[in-house]
Amino acid sequence: MDVECLDTISWGLFLARFHKGSRFMLEQTRVNEEVWLPRQLTAKINVRLALLKNFNVDVEQTFRDYKKFRATSRILAVEDLQKK
Repeated sequence: MDVECLDTISWGLFLARFHKGSRFMLEQTRVNEEVWLPRQLTAKINVRLALLKNFNVDVEQTFRDYKKFRATSRILAVEDLQKK
């Protein structure tokens, strides 16, 4: 997924303004032929919040080494808990 602001976008009247050029990219990969999970996240965000504060954020995050695990659980009745 690749999202880029082609023009300034206002959200919630004066709550937030995303400036032209802000970009968000998410790349996914299939793990164990079972599920799609994030592989890389990249964001370059230029935003003004509530007409008070400007934020210019560059983020790059890589996800890897996914491992499959199993867990067991059981549901106990209230009586079982009181016996312990």
